[in-house]
Amino acid sequence: MYLKSVFLMAALMLRFRNGRTLVKRMRDGEPCDEVVLWDGTRIAHPPGRDGLVEALMEVWLEHVYTAGFYRPADGDVIVDAGANVGIFTIQMARQNRRCRVVALEPVAENFKYLEANVARACPKNVTCCEVALGAGFSKGQMQAAGSRSLDHVLHVDASAADGVPVVPLAGLFDLARTDLSRADPAQADEIDFLKVDIEGSERDVFAAASPALLGRFKRIAMEYHDQIVPGTLELLRRVLTPTHEITIRPSKMAGCGILLARRRLAAVERSIELNALQLRESESE
Repeated sequence: MYLKSVFLMAALMLRFRNGRTLVKRMRDGEPCDEVVLWDGTRIAHPPGRDGLVEALMEVWLEHVYTAGFYRPADGDVIVDAGANVGIFTIQMARQNRRCRVVALEPVAENFKYLEANVARACPKNVTCCEVALGAGFSKGQMQAAGSRSLDHVLHVDASAADGVPVVPLAGLFDLARTDLSRADPAQADEIDFLKVDIEGSERDVFAAASPALLGRFKRIAMEYHDQIVPGTLELLRRVLTPTHEITIRPSKMAGCGILLARRRLAAVERSIELNALQLRESESE
């Protein structure tokens, strides 16, 4: 563990222009409010809040969502649900400028930084949406659950006049089609990569999804939170196993880790058959 920490601190200093400052702040237990790439691009973060360096190390240095699992290809459609200030979004968008990223962030403060960071780092192939991922179309309130910018929990409240819009998995394809307005809309019938970090809401999101819908996602990488909603991992395994091959990578925090799901080829055929059946049924009504 000590050697890993030393390696990560050295990597911070090598990968980022202000790496020494990041390491010093991390050692002193002080929050960081920006990271600066070597080309001068700034990724800003709400001042006084923790979480930036932690996210940076997990996503940019350890590649917890993508290592040995995914690299964006030309034309890929990527959805980042729980984008925070854009660490993962920017990484994907800059790895391949010809992919498209739809970044979802429901916390108003984080969303302001997300938009500004994307505008500086990769404005041409990213669309930012101030929405939350949930079990169905609704509205909700985001409530802080800790000192980090990452620690917010969704409470669905359809009557909330000023609530943030909530969309289910099926609604992601509409967002992707809007994002792909200049391209072939058929591309949005599938999503190449879905990254999910939504602090416990993943249980309700995937519990409500059908196999036909899940079969439209080629790869899924999500942080699961059994410590927030007990039984989440068990449900995710049960729901995703018919359509995806699953790999679990537990983290050092009990009840938390990364679930990777790669679509089975047979699931593609079943999804096509079910979609065709639903289309025929709708035409006959």
